[in-house]
Amino acid sequence: MNLEINLIEGLITVGGEVVWQSGASGQSALERSPVTCLDLSAKLVVDTRDGKAVAFILFYEEDFPESILTTPMVKRFTRRTGVEAEMIAQSRALARFPWGDIEFYVDPKVGDLSIVIRGR
Repeated sequence: MNLEINLIEGLITVGGEVVWQSGASGQSALERSPVTCLDLSAKLVVDTRDGKAVAFILFYEEDFPESILTTPMVKRFTRRTGVEAEMIAQSRALARFPWGDIEFYVDPKVGDLSIVIRGR
C-alpha cells in the first residue's frame, strides 16, 4: 500500500484512506505493514505521545550516511516536495510546517531510517 504525506493539509493517507491528521482528536493507535513511502518499504505506526497522535514511518532499508541529508528518504522527500529539511544533528533533520513537523532520523549504530510526524 502506498503511503502519502499531504504537506498542505497535514495528513497521511494509506491507499487513499486517511490514517493520521494533524490536530485530529480521538485518533486510535494503528500499525500498517508493509507500506511504501518515498519508494522505500516501511512500517507505519500511529501512537499517542503527550496526548497527541504521532505517526512513525520505520523503513526497512539501512543506511550509514555521513549526514542525514544524504539518505534516500531525505533526498527523495526534497526532490518530490521541493521542501528542504534543516539538519539539526548529523543523524537528524527537521522540516517545519504550519500544521506540525516532520523529523528524519538515522540511528548511526544500526543504520535504521525513520520519519516522525507530529502535529501542533
